[in-house]
Parts: sequence; C-alpha cells; structure tokens
Amino acid sequence: MGKLKLVDGEQVVVRTRAHRRTLIPALVNLLIAAAVVSFLLGYLSRGSQPEFVRQFSGLGLFVVWALGGLTVFFGTVRPVLRWLNRLTFLTNLRVVQKNLIGPPEPMVAPLGLISEVQLRSKRMQSVSGAGDLIVLSGAYGQQQRTVLHDMPDAAHFHTVVAEELGEYRHRAAAQQAARAPVGYSGPHPQHYAHDSGVRHG
Repeated sequence: MGKLKLVDGEQVVVRTRAHRRTLIPALVNLLIAAAVVSFLLGYLSRGSQPEFVRQFSGLGLFVVWALGGLTVFFGTVRPVLRWLNRLTFLTNLRVVQKNLIGPPEPMVAPLGLISEVQLRSKRMQSVSGAGDLIVLSGAYGQQQRTVLHDMPDAAHFHTVVAEELGEYRHRAAAQQAARAPVGYSGPHPQHYAHDSGVRHG
C-alpha cells in the first residue's frame, strides 16, 4: 500500500500528499455540524416543549442524528479519506498521482515528455507554504496541462522537479551522443541541463 511499481533504474525522489490545508473545509463542516446537532438535540429534549413537539421528539431525534451523520460523512469523512488515498510521486523518470485504494485514476507524466513546470501560489496558499504545480507535457504537437493542487513545501518541490528534469535531459543527451556515429555533432548535454523547462508562475 502506498507503493509505486517502479521500472528498472527508477527511484522515488518525492512521495507526498496534498497539503493539510485542504482539510480546513472538512474541519469547518465538522464543527458546524456538531454545533447544529447539539443545539437541535438539546432543543428537542427540553421538557418545556409543547405537547406536539414532545409527541414527535423521538422521530425528531432520529432525523437530527441521521442528517447530522450524513453531513459529517459527506462533508468531513469522505474528504479526509480522499486526501489520505491520493499520493503524488516524483521519480527520476516521471511524475505520478495515484490512489492507494479503489480505481487508481493515475496521472502519469514522463520527464521526457514534460516541456514546462510552473509554480503558482495564491495568497492563502503561500501562508502555509503550499502551492500548485502546473505540469505541461505532451508529444507530436499535443500538449496536456495537469495541475498538482496544494502541494506542501511547493517551492522546494518545484526546485526538486527542476533538478530531476535537468538530470534526466543530461542523461538523455549523453545517451544520444554515445549512440551517435563517429563524427556526429549532436546537442551538447549542457544544453539540456541549463534549459530545465521549469518556470515560476
């Protein structure tokens, strides 16, 4: 669980989840639901209620507990489980997002197809060091834009992606030069190392 199937020569560089700030709405939902349920339970349990309220208090309590449970499940429990279930990996060959349990729904971007990675950090994100990484990848004229939302320590993650892209392109250039015929003058490895394809938003 939580592992990524690696190919030969592949190593995991970063393994992370979205920043915990994404759970703030779930926490707020829990607090509000608890306050509302407590108020309604106390209101229905008061002995000074009119006769018709006391007559249906049992049904009212059931409805309050049912609605409260549904609110907590869909507004708090499910978002937390989704957060726990979704992992982001950076390896020396690709960027992957996948689920631990259930349909994998993977996002896979090989480093060889990534043309640019941008860092975008909104004001509320920057307070906690979070940010979005926008991965632009593709081949044969088709480009895909993938957003890694609310990555923790986003600036450092962005830097690590830049380093891995540079190293990957350096290795690719070196392999191409090694396979080239004698006398062939191909792209110099430094060309790939300097142009990392990573941009700050």
